[in-house]
Amino acid sequence: MVEFVEGTVVEAEGESLVVALGGMGLRLAVPARTVGALRPGDTARLLTHLIVREDGLELWGFATREEREMFVALLSVPQVGPRLAFRLVSALPPEELAAAVRQGDLSALDGVKGIGRRTAQRVMVELSEKLARWAPAGPSPTAEKAAVVVKALTSKVLGFPEAEARRAVDKLLREAPDASVEGLIRRALTLLAKG
Repeated sequence: MVEFVEGTVVEAEGESLVVALGGMGLRLAVPARTVGALRPGDTARLLTHLIVREDGLELWGFATREEREMFVALLSVPQVGPRLAFRLVSALPPEELAAAVRQGDLSALDGVKGIGRRTAQRVMVELSEKLARWAPAGPSPTAEKAAVVVKALTSKVLGFPEAEARRAVDKLLREAPDASVEGLIRRALTLLAKG
């Protein structure tokens, strides 16, 4: 695996850089905030993630370890490929993305081009606990879990009334306070379906 690339920036535009390295130029997809901080002639050191496909290689570059870890974590979400994961990392720094996921802020996620409501919900459910280390200190984990689950249940996709969703979540948290967000959503759906 290519851990990092260090070399002279030859081109810097949009969301890509060409870095001269040992007599060749490597093109990397890099978040725009990083590209904006570099000019041709600057020396860049970027942490990388290589994706091998049938039709070629894709090299993704990141200024920080947190950006790369966030990108890799997003790749673990079903139906989120490298381009969508990259858009999320490009649009929101890791701390902001993690905070949006933990606080159930769907609007922060689905405001990113190509990320619809369902994808935003999937990201929240799959990553809410994995991203805990990037989010700033806030309400208790139980309160955060409850807020994420209630937001998911009352979203347009699921459409449960907020009062019913809160009652179901409160009941489930009393029974199993250590349950994961994903587990709470599944159990709440079962409970609410029974009426």
